[in-house]
Order: sequence, then C-alpha cells, then structure tokens
Amino acid sequence: MRENGTRYDVVTWGEGFLRLSPSGRERFEQAGGFSVSVAGGALETAVGLARLGLRTAWLSVVGDTPLGMKLVNKVREHGVDTEHVVRIPDGRTGLCYTETGSAPRPTRSWYDMGDTAFRSVRPGTEDWSPTHQTAVFHLDLTVPMVDPANAAQLEAALGPARATDSQISILLDVPGEERLDDEVRKRVLELVEAADILVVTLRALETIWGFDGPLASAAEEARARFGGKKTAIVEHRLSASRPGAWEGVAVSDAGETFRESPNEAQVIDSDGALGAFAAGFLFGILRECTGSALKYGNAAAALACSVPGPLNWFTRQDLASQIEGTGSGLQR
Repeated sequence: MRENGTRYDVVTWGEGFLRLSPSGRERFEQAGGFSVSVAGGALETAVGLARLGLRTAWLSVVGDTPLGMKLVNKVREHGVDTEHVVRIPDGRTGLCYTETGSAPRPTRSWYDMGDTAFRSVRPGTEDWSPTHQTAVFHLDLTVPMVDPANAAQLEAALGPARATDSQISILLDVPGEERLDDEVRKRVLELVEAADILVVTLRALETIWGFDGPLASAAEEARARFGGKKTAIVEHRLSASRPGAWEGVAVSDAGETFRESPNEAQVIDSDGALGAFAAGFLFGILRECTGSALKYGNAAAALACSVPGPLNWFTRQDLASQIEGTGSGLQR
C-alpha cells in the first residue's frame, strides 16, 4: 500500500510505557502479582497498522535498559520498524497501573511518568528523518501524552509536522474532568491546525472546544471547526465483562458526513480501543475513502476489546469478517 514511492505508509510518534495489571481483575490491594503489557497510543496504532499489512515505523525515545528494550522488542515483533527509536542510557521507562474493572466497578488507571527518557530528552535528540519518507505522519495526543511535562516534546513535534509533505494525522483525547494546561492546550491546537486527518474523542471536543451535544450533532461541529480535514469523532461506552458499544461519526475533507450503527462487543479489555480505531481509520483512508475508514476504525476498535492488553492483535481477515458481520461473537 506504499504511496508515491515512500519508504513507509505510516510513521507514528509518541511515548511508550509498561502497563501493570493485577491478574483476574483483582484490585491492587488484593494482588500478589501483575501482568505486564506494552502500551502507548502511538505504538498501539503502529502495531495495528503493521498487522494489517502496512509498512510502519514508530518514533520515540526509550531508556537503553531492559524495560526500554521490552518496548522496542515487542513493537518490532509485530513488524514495526524501530530503527529510529532513540535509546538513552539508564533512561527511565514510564509505568501505568491499571485495575481492569468488572461491572459495576469501572477500570481505573494511575500513571507514573515522571522523568522518563521520552520526557527528559533534550530538543534535537529525536530522529525525525522518517517523517519525510512516509505517506502519513501520525501523532498520538492522548493520556498520558497531553501532560504539562510533555509541552516541550509537543513543541518539538510541531516543526517536523509543518515541514513534511506527508499527510499529518492526529489522535486527540483528553480527560473530560480536567482542564487542559494552557501551554499544552496551545501546542495541541497548533498541531491540530497542521493536521490533515483528525481523530478526536467526544470528551476532547467538549473539554477543548466547549461542544455541548450528542455524538449525532458532532459532525456539524467538526465540519465548522475542522473544515478541509478528514475527521472522525468517537464515543465509547465500554466496560469489562458486559456488552459495550463503540460509535463514531466522520466528515470527509469535502464535507460529506458518515455515520455507522454502533459496534457492539463483549469487552475483555478496552485500553487499546482508541489506538486500534486510529489504525483502522488510517488503513481505510489510505485504501479507500473517509466513509470506509469509519467502518474500518469502528471494527478495529471492537476487535481490540476482545483480547486482554492494549496491543492490537487483529488481522486483515478479522477486520473484513467484522465489517461483513461474520466475526464470531461480534456484531456490527
């Protein structure tokens, strides 16, 4: 699917970290051991795209330690090019502690990202050369990326985003209950302005732009605010151990609106759903059109919830079966 002789179809940028979860949906107070998963929106999207057959690379900074190498090795295992990941001697790897809920108890996460290799690196250290060798340059702006400690990193990414001839893709999600730091908000808005492709959650639309309405009317808001961009706005009602729904609307760069019926799934783990949606949406954009991209994104998000852990393990055949309605245990 390589376009115009580029080396990559999609290059992603963002921080990777390790997620620690008690086994068997225990609470941390009960737990005697933990499962360890590789996580981070940019690497999750890169893995999803690689498993769909696209040539992908992940740009990041990691510690040159066993923990940092665990991130790199797991991503490379799925076919993602990690050649341009910068290794920092003794650099710290971020941690996320996640209790996977079971209804009525929700899933909860706590982040320990202080002074990680990614956040501590000096400007100019990262290798941005692949941004000139790809059809799409995708930036992850989700928790924990939209943090005051990352303001300098967001500013550093703005230069390559503006300088490249590639399409710029942004995945944006912010905590709905928190006010975004002013400096981070400024950098986020600058990156959004530079984007050609935008995936934004409904709660980000509410928090950043003051949108007040249902998903059904969000397409009109997107058309007004992001005209000329291929845009998807998503909302999920996903909780472990009971059926959940993932829903999205999309607007093409020409202003056409698309909406699909909610994709329902029995949720095992919803952590990777956003990164999976971005992977499916970009796959559809590169392969067909915005309307098809929404179908692929919704199907990918539902599939990601069917396995434990944040990484996306679906295949192109899984995606086709989900869209056609023939996937076992999944409905569209």
